[in-house]
Amino acid sequence: MAVMTVFTCVCGVQKKTTNHWVLASVRPEGITFLPWDWELAKRDDIIVLCGEGCAAALLSRSLGEWKQAAEQTALARTA
Repeated sequence: MAVMTVFTCVCGVQKKTTNHWVLASVRPEGITFLPWDWELAKRDDIIVLCGEGCAAALLSRSLGEWKQAAEQTALARTA
């Protein structure tokens, strides 16, 4: 019996064969968006995204987190 891997986007959508999915690697130094690759998508450190909308949402959230971190660092320096 063959094992079928099901990929699910952070928004809850499951991957079908015709979707235009992308991958993201998030690290402290930034985000890298990658084209779809079945083997890469299986890695625990890769985020699976169903398309441009979810990729943009991830980028937006990350920008907000980076801004907050920078503000906290600036406040800590002045204290």
